[in-house]
Amino acid sequence: MNSNTMKKDRKYPFRVRLAGEIVAEIVLPLRQTGKIAVIATGLPSSPSKGELLHFLADQGYVAVFPRYRGTWESEGIFLKHSPARDIVDTIDALVSEPVLRDLATGQSFSLRVKTFHLFGFSFGGPAVILNSTHLLVSKVVAVSPVLDWTKEGEDEPFEKHVSFVTTGFGGVYRVEHKNDWQKLRRPDFYNPLTQTGDIDGRKIFIIHARDDRVVPYEPVLEFMTETNATVYLKPHGDHHLRLTHRFLWNKVAAFLSRR
Repeated sequence: MNSNTMKKDRKYPFRVRLAGEIVAEIVLPLRQTGKIAVIATGLPSSPSKGELLHFLADQGYVAVFPRYRGTWESEGIFLKHSPARDIVDTIDALVSEPVLRDLATGQSFSLRVKTFHLFGFSFGGPAVILNSTHLLVSKVVAVSPVLDWTKEGEDEPFEKHVSFVTTGFGGVYRVEHKNDWQKLRRPDFYNPLTQTGDIDGRKIFIIHARDDRVVPYEPVLEFMTETNATVYLKPHGDHHLRLTHRFLWNKVAAFLSRR
């Protein structure tokens, strides 16, 4: 059975294991063009991203949603390394293993891999931005990204956020030590604003709402100056901007079509 036929016949995404530890879901487009979309999600967040996966597949992408190591179904320890490493390991695994096997059915399917577009949301913003220099990454879209962990939002200051995640999500986010959460505040770990030397702003498009009370928008302005990233500041929308909204997707599509 070829991959296109399987895509038409399946209601649910394929589920695969990448780099030994990372569990990812994949939805195929009707016809593969070599474009791969990798999603880096927020935290906390639901592992159900079927709507977004199918939306990106409808745009011609092989849509891939990996779970960070040490979260949800993936093995490993969360925050042992920067979550950006989980994204680059996902990219490298898809390049080195273009034939994958669905964990549920055992069916194999192949990928055509040419270029990657990365899509990061909130906590996942740094994971995609910090991989902008990867040779196979041609575009990065970050929605409401955390750019500086020292700049706290009114509704979710850092310690309150960590407390909510650890008490409200049980073993979903499995750190080795409680103080590992403090790594996020280190300037060299997962902070795009203090790692701009390792970032290619020409590839990056950021969407943020001015009234976001979870992740403040002000660091976006400094980041734009430092990196020449493209930015759209939406007057309203708080922290709940939807990439699938036609108005926002039109702006994203225009950026993705640039050469």
